[in-house]
Amino acid sequence: MLWLWLILACLALLVVVPPLVAAVETWAGRSGPADVGFFTLARAVAGTCHVPWGRRGSPVVRFPLPFAEGRARVLRGIGGPAYTLEVRAYQQRSFGFSARVASPPTPPARWHAPGLAPMSLESDATEALGFCSLEATDERLLRWLLRHTETRQRIDSLQLDTNAEAVEIVLAGRLILLRAHAPRGIEPGGIMESMAMPTIEALRLLSDDLHDLACALEDAGEPMNLSVQCRGCGTRLGADPWVCPGCGHAMHRGCREMTGGCADAACDRAPDAVPAVLA
Repeated sequence: MLWLWLILACLALLVVVPPLVAAVETWAGRSGPADVGFFTLARAVAGTCHVPWGRRGSPVVRFPLPFAEGRARVLRGIGGPAYTLEVRAYQQRSFGFSARVASPPTPPARWHAPGLAPMSLESDATEALGFCSLEATDERLLRWLLRHTETRQRIDSLQLDTNAEAVEIVLAGRLILLRAHAPRGIEPGGIMESMAMPTIEALRLLSDDLHDLACALEDAGEPMNLSVQCRGCGTRLGADPWVCPGCGHAMHRGCREMTGGCADAACDRAPDAVPAVLA
């Protein structure tokens, strides 16, 4: 009688296990971060790909820029597009202001970094963008940036170049952050292969221009004392700032929300931190 039960158990396993394995592999393929697209991008930008332990979260592609460190990852959307490409540049110098450019136009950001105010440009102005909303803590500095023709054109066409449903560019003191919301149905690896390169090209232009701005501000005697400045927006800290438990740097609470976490590239609490052993 025992052998009969063993045969039945084996048959049951043969029926149940293969579909279960297939389902697990399908789920892992959809939600797991390991995908050739990340490694393809890393090779294309002369960077490295860092995969988190346990295959949780997105791999981070880390790549060099002339005046910054670049990082790229893919986030799962919440209540919106399925995934969002997020590309960052951690600048060597502070460019002293914060700004937000969104395409298509969106209402002012709810986190409201100190001094961040909506601004508008006449359609015939040199700095005008086609279909974007703008906010800045220093309108004159954002206008200076947008006078760079190649950079302005790249910003203006980024949504079209990436085929994204929406694009957001955040400039925050020493951090440049580009988010491109992917259409539904594109998996993370495909996002890296189809959307990352035009986004990184825009990041390179912004990084170079804002480095020049930072140098010009320093030459003009603008104070850049980071001990009293917010790491997010570059302006003076007020009462009750948010202090990062990882590195101890302080930020306005609104700026911390704007950047998604600590804005220090070397901090293990940064949203796209890479393993310290590989830093």
